[in-house]
Amino acid sequence: MAKDHSSHMHPEPTTFPDTSYRKWIPLTVVFIYIFGLTAISTKLNSAPIYSVFSYLMGYFFIVFSLFKMIDISAFAIGYQDYDIIAKRFKAWSYIYPFIELSLGVMYLLVINNPALHIITIIMSFIICLSVLIKLAKHEKFQCLCLGTVLKVPLTIVSLVEYAAMGIMAAVMLLGILN
Repeated sequence: MAKDHSSHMHPEPTTFPDTSYRKWIPLTVVFIYIFGLTAISTKLNSAPIYSVFSYLMGYFFIVFSLFKMIDISAFAIGYQDYDIIAKRFKAWSYIYPFIELSLGVMYLLVINNPALHIITIIMSFIICLSVLIKLAKHEKFQCLCLGTVLKVPLTIVSLVEYAAMGIMAAVMLLGILN
Protein backbone atom coordinates (compact mmCIF):
# COMPACT_ATOMS: atom_id res chain seq x y z
CA MET A 1 0.00 0.00 0.00
CA ALA A 2 1.49 3.32 -1.03
CA LYS A 3 1.89 5.99 1.58
CA ASP A 4 0.33 9.37 1.05
CA HIS A 5 3.18 11.90 1.07
CA SER A 6 1.02 14.85 0.08
CA SER A 7 1.30 16.37 3.53
CA HIS A 8 5.10 16.50 3.08
CA MET A 9 5.03 18.07 -0.36
CA HIS A 10 6.38 21.56 -0.66
CA PRO A 11 4.50 24.19 -2.61
CA GLU A 12 6.08 25.55 -5.74
CA PRO A 13 8.43 28.42 -4.89
CA THR A 14 6.95 31.82 -5.43
CA THR A 15 8.66 33.74 -8.18
CA PHE A 16 8.98 37.46 -7.72
CA PRO A 17 9.17 39.99 -10.50
CA ASP A 18 12.69 41.15 -11.28
CA THR A 19 12.54 44.46 -9.47
CA SER A 20 15.57 46.69 -9.55
CA TYR A 21 16.57 46.14 -5.93
CA ARG A 22 16.15 42.32 -5.91
CA LYS A 23 18.96 41.75 -8.40
CA TRP A 24 21.35 43.53 -6.02
CA ILE A 25 20.54 41.44 -2.94
CA PRO A 26 23.22 38.76 -3.58
CA LEU A 27 25.98 41.32 -4.05
CA THR A 28 24.80 43.29 -1.03
CA VAL A 29 24.91 40.17 1.16
CA VAL A 30 28.40 39.33 -0.10
CA PHE A 31 29.62 42.85 0.71
CA ILE A 32 28.07 42.70 4.18
CA TYR A 33 30.01 39.49 4.84
CA ILE A 34 33.25 40.94 3.48
CA PHE A 35 32.94 44.13 5.55
CA GLY A 36 31.92 42.10 8.61
CA LEU A 37 34.91 39.77 8.29
CA THR A 38 37.17 42.78 7.80
CA ALA A 39 35.82 44.45 10.94
CA ILE A 40 36.25 41.26 12.97
CA SER A 41 39.80 40.66 11.69
CA THR A 42 40.79 44.26 12.31
CA LYS A 43 39.39 44.20 15.86
CA LEU A 44 40.85 40.80 16.76
CA ASN A 45 44.30 41.75 15.55
CA SER A 46 44.27 45.36 16.78
CA ALA A 47 45.38 46.12 13.26
CA PRO A 48 46.69 49.48 12.09
CA ILE A 49 44.68 51.28 9.41
CA TYR A 50 46.72 49.96 6.45
CA SER A 51 45.84 46.43 7.53
CA VAL A 52 42.15 47.26 7.09
CA PHE A 53 42.81 47.58 3.35
CA SER A 54 44.68 44.26 3.39
CA TYR A 55 41.84 42.45 5.13
CA LEU A 56 39.17 44.04 2.97
CA MET A 57 41.02 43.21 -0.24
CA GLY A 58 41.90 39.73 0.98
CA TYR A 59 38.32 38.79 1.79
CA PHE A 60 37.06 40.44 -1.39
CA PHE A 61 39.43 38.48 -3.63
CA ILE A 62 38.91 35.17 -1.83
CA VAL A 63 35.11 35.36 -1.72
CA PHE A 64 34.84 36.52 -5.32
CA SER A 65 37.28 33.84 -6.54
CA LEU A 66 35.36 31.10 -4.75
CA PHE A 67 32.12 32.09 -6.46
CA LYS A 68 33.92 31.92 -9.81
CA MET A 69 35.31 28.47 -9.00
CA ILE A 70 31.89 26.95 -8.20
CA ASP A 71 31.29 26.60 -11.94
CA ILE A 72 34.59 27.63 -13.44
CA SER A 73 33.68 26.40 -16.93
CA ALA A 74 30.57 28.58 -17.11
CA PHE A 75 32.52 31.49 -15.63
CA ALA A 76 35.27 31.06 -18.24
CA ILE A 77 32.83 31.05 -21.14
CA GLY A 78 31.06 34.19 -19.94
CA TYR A 79 34.29 35.96 -18.97
CA GLN A 80 35.61 35.55 -22.50
CA ASP A 81 32.73 37.75 -23.69
CA TYR A 82 34.01 40.87 -21.99
CA ASP A 83 37.51 40.54 -20.52
CA ILE A 84 40.03 41.97 -22.99
CA ILE A 85 42.65 39.33 -22.16
CA ALA A 86 40.29 36.33 -22.00
CA LYS A 87 38.93 37.23 -25.46
CA ARG A 88 42.39 36.61 -26.93
CA PHE A 89 43.81 34.07 -24.47
CA LYS A 90 40.99 31.73 -23.40
CA ALA A 91 43.10 30.01 -20.72
CA TRP A 92 43.18 33.35 -18.86
CA SER A 93 39.52 32.91 -17.91
CA TYR A 94 40.44 29.64 -16.13
CA ILE A 95 43.61 31.06 -14.55
CA TYR A 96 42.08 34.33 -13.34
CA PRO A 97 40.09 32.93 -10.35
CA PHE A 98 43.25 31.28 -9.02
CA ILE A 99 45.23 34.50 -9.34
CA GLU A 100 42.42 36.30 -7.52
CA LEU A 101 42.51 33.63 -4.79
CA SER A 102 46.29 33.98 -4.48
CA LEU A 103 46.01 37.76 -4.18
CA GLY A 104 43.39 37.30 -1.48
CA VAL A 105 45.57 34.96 0.54
CA MET A 106 48.56 37.30 0.29
CA TYR A 107 46.47 40.28 1.39
CA LEU A 108 45.03 38.33 4.33
CA LEU A 109 48.57 37.43 5.36
CA VAL A 110 49.22 41.20 5.26
CA ILE A 111 52.11 40.79 2.86
CA ASN A 112 52.91 44.42 2.15
CA ASN A 113 54.99 43.89 -0.98
CA PRO A 114 55.23 46.32 -3.91
CA ALA A 115 54.88 43.49 -6.47
CA LEU A 116 51.59 42.38 -4.88
CA HIS A 117 50.17 45.88 -5.12
CA ILE A 118 51.43 46.42 -8.68
CA ILE A 119 49.85 43.14 -9.85
CA THR A 120 46.57 44.16 -8.19
CA ILE A 121 46.68 47.60 -9.83
CA ILE A 122 47.32 46.08 -13.27
CA MET A 123 44.57 43.47 -12.89
CA SER A 124 42.13 46.08 -11.60
CA PHE A 125 42.92 48.34 -14.54
CA ILE A 126 42.36 45.51 -17.04
CA ILE A 127 39.05 44.55 -15.46
CA CYS A 128 37.90 48.18 -15.28
CA LEU A 129 38.82 48.73 -18.93
CA SER A 130 36.98 45.54 -19.93
CA VAL A 131 33.87 46.58 -18.01
CA LEU A 132 33.99 50.13 -19.42
CA ILE A 133 34.13 48.78 -22.97
CA LYS A 134 31.13 46.52 -22.33
CA LEU A 135 29.16 49.30 -20.61
CA ALA A 136 29.91 51.71 -23.47
CA LYS A 137 28.18 49.30 -25.86
CA HIS A 138 25.03 49.50 -23.68
CA GLU A 139 24.65 45.73 -23.74
CA LYS A 140 22.77 43.99 -20.94
CA PHE A 141 25.20 41.47 -19.55
CA GLN A 142 25.65 39.43 -16.39
CA CYS A 143 28.54 40.52 -14.24
CA LEU A 144 30.77 37.56 -13.56
CA CYS A 145 32.43 39.03 -10.47
CA LEU A 146 30.39 36.46 -8.48
CA GLY A 147 30.73 33.75 -11.08
CA THR A 148 27.58 32.38 -12.66
CA VAL A 149 25.92 31.26 -9.43
CA LEU A 150 24.59 34.66 -8.37
CA LYS A 151 23.03 36.71 -11.12
CA VAL A 152 24.12 40.33 -10.89
CA PRO A 153 23.94 42.71 -13.87
CA LEU A 154 27.10 44.27 -15.25
CA THR A 155 26.83 47.93 -14.27
CA ILE A 156 28.89 50.80 -12.93
CA VAL A 157 28.92 48.93 -9.58
CA SER A 158 31.11 46.27 -11.21
CA LEU A 159 33.49 48.99 -12.27
CA VAL A 160 33.57 50.57 -8.82
CA GLU A 161 34.34 47.23 -7.12
CA TYR A 162 37.54 46.67 -9.02
CA ALA A 163 38.49 50.34 -9.20
CA ALA A 164 38.34 50.37 -5.39
CA MET A 165 40.71 47.38 -5.25
CA GLY A 166 43.13 49.18 -7.57
CA ILE A 167 42.93 52.41 -5.59
CA MET A 168 43.53 50.63 -2.28
CA ALA A 169 46.51 48.79 -3.80
CA ALA A 170 47.88 52.11 -5.09
CA VAL A 171 47.50 53.71 -1.63
CA MET A 172 49.31 50.75 -0.06
CA LEU A 173 52.04 50.94 -2.70
CA LEU A 174 52.51 54.65 -2.05
CA GLY A 175 52.73 53.90 1.65
CA ILE A 176 55.63 51.53 1.01
CA LEU A 177 57.41 53.91 -1.33
CA ASN A 178 57.22 56.88 1.02
